[in-house]
Amino acid sequence: MQRLEARTETILNAIIADYIVTGEPVGSRTLSKKSEIGVSAATVRNVMSDLTEQGFITQPHISAGRVPTDLGYRHYVDSLLATTVPVYTGDGRHIIESLLQVAGMDMRDVLRQSSSVLAVLSRQAGVVTSTPPAKQTFKTIEFIKVSSDRILVVIQSNSGFVQNRLIYDEDDISQETLERYGRMLADMLRDLDLDQARQRIEEELDKDKNKVDAILSKTLQLSRYILSQGSDREIFIEGRSNIIDEPEFGEIELVKALLATLEDKAKLLKILDKTLAARGIEIMIGSEHGLNGIESCSIIAYPIRAGSQTLASISVIGPKRMNYREIVPIVITTGQILSRLLRKLVETPV
Repeated sequence: MQRLEARTETILNAIIADYIVTGEPVGSRTLSKKSEIGVSAATVRNVMSDLTEQGFITQPHISAGRVPTDLGYRHYVDSLLATTVPVYTGDGRHIIESLLQVAGMDMRDVLRQSSSVLAVLSRQAGVVTSTPPAKQTFKTIEFIKVSSDRILVVIQSNSGFVQNRLIYDEDDISQETLERYGRMLADMLRDLDLDQARQRIEEELDKDKNKVDAILSKTLQLSRYILSQGSDREIFIEGRSNIIDEPEFGEIELVKALLATLEDKAKLLKILDKTLAARGIEIMIGSEHGLNGIESCSIIAYPIRAGSQTLASISVIGPKRMNYREIVPIVITTGQILSRLLRKLVETPV
């Protein structure tokens, strides 16, 4: 982070704080009236001129005041995070806990509720997604005979997500046999991620066919089929209308671009997956996130972990001038509480 003189930093922060509230370009006369500035309008103009040359602010029109650039917002946000790691305490934290606990103990319900909590509290869009299924750790596999020629195969990851497929079975394998081989497979695949589990099954099937029990071979094939199919990755988005109501999106073309981006699951996941490896709060401002169509937005993201496992990513998407000082604590606190709740789900025995 580039170091600025104390007075320059104060004026830059005042410009950004004012712009966050009003959405209007900020002039030197407006700033000079603020008690924390303590200098004349002429001095403020000189500092603003320097900040413009350095790329921290820009002037949209000759007769207008100044607005922050991505670089200006970046300096502002970095300064905020450097001085304190803001979290909610007291009533604010209790509200988030209460809202999240409504979801109960189902992983999808918890993640869906989390996106709603973020949207309501931030008044922006709340976005939540789990880790890619292939990278989730295997927990259990179950074969359930639902009819003489149908078997339901259920695979659960350690993070609580479930894949299931109904498979045709012409061999009429008994439920007792299915359960025995299910336990055998569970022991074989324990602590592997789902990609590794599929590879291990491939290795077992490649062994000398004379040494592989016919029914075991059948259950291995069923498991391989399920793991090869994968599962649709879910992404939960609430609060789209919150962003649309912001003055930045007064033009219909901007609204269309925003909604199209939020509906493009693959594009969103590509960006949000980068935050899964983050060590804590991550803020991508404007062009930094690389999402075409919403360059006027920022993303505040936080990875959800249980021990060494990364389970999900939560984020708030809103205009670059959203209130970072208010929203960053919401994201961090929600992330901390959600990590604790999901840790309980992960550690709960089957």
